[in-house]
Amino acid sequence: MQVKPHILYAEDDPDTRELLQLILHQAGFRVSVTGDSSEVMQLLATDRFDVLLLDNWMPKLNGIELCQQVRTFDQSIPIFFCSGAVTEADKKAALSAGAQGYIGKPFDPDELIVTLRRALKVRPQ
Repeated sequence: MQVKPHILYAEDDPDTRELLQLILHQAGFRVSVTGDSSEVMQLLATDRFDVLLLDNWMPKLNGIELCQQVRTFDQSIPIFFCSGAVTEADKKAALSAGAQGYIGKPFDPDELIVTLRRALKVRPQ
């Protein structure tokens, strides 16, 4: 039996969080979600994730700050943004912080799934 890739999705909007969790689950991923940016660090310390998916606009720490913190101790986990903050400056800041990609909202679910699957194929084991 093949183990499903595990995604940690941080999104403060409960409706968006629930929708994306359903989409990713139906695509064959195991998904853990949180609406609290500070909880991301706790979850990363206690579980193994294959991909980190972040919203940029969250209370406490934003996605850029989270990405920067994660990169201080994990250089290999693929980090992607799925956010309504879609200016070129937002995208550039995320990539500079260590993200591999940035998908703007509203997003095409198929594009997101293809992007995540591609990232999982190239991640070092």
